[in-house]
Amino acid sequence: MEILQENHIAIWEEAKEFLTIRDNDVHTLHSYQLVKLLLDWHAEADREVCLLAMMLHDTGWSRIPEDKILKAFGPNNQYPELTRAHEVYGMEIALGLLEKHGYSKEFIAQVTAIIDGHDTTAEARSLEDSLVKDADKLWRYTPHGVATIGKWFEIEKAEVLDILDGHVLPKLLTKEGKWLAKSFLEVSYTELNAGTLIKQ
Repeated sequence: MEILQENHIAIWEEAKEFLTIRDNDVHTLHSYQLVKLLLDWHAEADREVCLLAMMLHDTGWSRIPEDKILKAFGPNNQYPELTRAHEVYGMEIALGLLEKHGYSKEFIAQVTAIIDGHDTTAEARSLEDSLVKDADKLWRYTPHGVATIGKWFEIEKAEVLDILDGHVLPKLLTKEGKWLAKSFLEVSYTELNAGTLIKQ
């Protein structure tokens, strides 16, 4: 199975240079796959807009001081202004890359509108915005996401899962996103507790 659409490979080759910190390259590839799953339920959404917004949404972290990045998101965000700044920088990077690859001004405006506010706004401005927002959060529920969050904040897997269940799940915008999140959680909680239950 191909991870990227063929027409997106050349853009990825340039975009990934902006995704080398904070595991953003792997996060982006996971989220790209997750938005494809959500698009299977929403054929009416603009697939190209969603996929390229997903690919480029976190490129702006490359312009944030590396020593502050891990303190600029999460429950104890010390630099909300940097969270916002990465969105603005991401729009600039996306504009440059998409112009270079021949996309129209109208299309680029749709993509950058999603990048704008993907972390700092809770409500969706369009169907495409809701799908990208949900796919971005759904990465946290994957094995890679759970492990990465645990490493970032130095917390155990059980605490990560409880945070995802109690604090992130209510923020998902689509019923399909919530269903996928609950499915990931059920598998992860089972893996975590199966040994104890079997020994009883």
